Amino acid sequence: MFKDFNSNKKAIDFLQKELRFGREAGTYLFYGADRELLKKFAKAFAKSLNCSNNIDDFCGVCENCIRIESETHGDLEVLDDITGIKIEKIRELAYRDSTNSYEGKRKIYLIRDVERLRKESANALLKLIEEPNSGSFFILMSSSLNILPTIKSRAILLNFISETHEEIGIAEEEYNFFLGKTKEIDLYKKSSLIDLKEGCSFERVGSNIKSYIDTEDFYHKVEMYKSIRDFINTKEYLTLGDKLYFVDEIVLNTNDRELIKEILSYTLSLIGSRNKNLEKLLELKNMAKSSINLKNLLTIFYTNI
Repeated sequence: MFKDFNSNKKAIDFLQKELRFGREAGTYLFYGADRELLKKFAKAFAKSLNCSNNIDDFCGVCENCIRIESETHGDLEVLDDITGIKIEKIRELAYRDSTNSYEGKRKIYLIRDVERLRKESANALLKLIEEPNSGSFFILMSSSLNILPTIKSRAILLNFISETHEEIGIAEEEYNFFLGKTKEIDLYKKSSLIDLKEGCSFERVGSNIKSYIDTEDFYHKVEMYKSIRDFINTKEYLTLGDKLYFVDEIVLNTNDRELIKEILSYTLSLIGSRNKNLEKLLELKNMAKSSINLKNLLTIFYTNI
């Protein structure tokens, strides 16, 4: 239920007013820095729209709530592609929206990372939300408002602020280690194996990356973070050869640009705002998603820290 959420009380109040208002259809744009927090609230709103027991809230125990949480509900569609949702998926969604409801209630469409939509996909989505069918609700999610203005103008905008360490119930040091990311903090809180104070050499960054990719075990991602932390903490004592070794270990074990961008983002979070090359480093991080040679990019990045 919404009362169990410790953050974004103003947003919750607004959503409950919307539920009591009883719209027949609608488009909402949830935006904020924490991608997983957006999805948590989007699913909560989706459950509330179809809850069997409540009008302006979700119970979490009825069949509709349970199936929406597990993303197995017949009238729920989740579009999630961090590289940008393709136009074919938007067209499939449009066809589905033109058909009757499977469950006989509201049809909910959760569309993540709309800021990454290419122009053709954004225009296709715009046509879909201009005149939504009765009973259809589109919940768009974005890390920013840098999206097609006409999409923004047809959506109800709602900002979600990242949760503080007090709201989550962990120490500030733990919160900062995970950059306040809701999903990672939840995984950390469920684990009894992770000790954030325990170190891990920068020389193991490659093996940690490989283990994380091979197993998808969160423990290895934490070890990867620790390797990056060790690199930053010892950078004043590292030789050029050490830094090039660090780069080689990364590129030899992954060419996933999203993961590399995440590695660069984590590195930047440890550097601080006073670094004389910060502007250049930020520019390099943003270039990671382009077709630039990754080894060259990482070499320039880590030798300029």
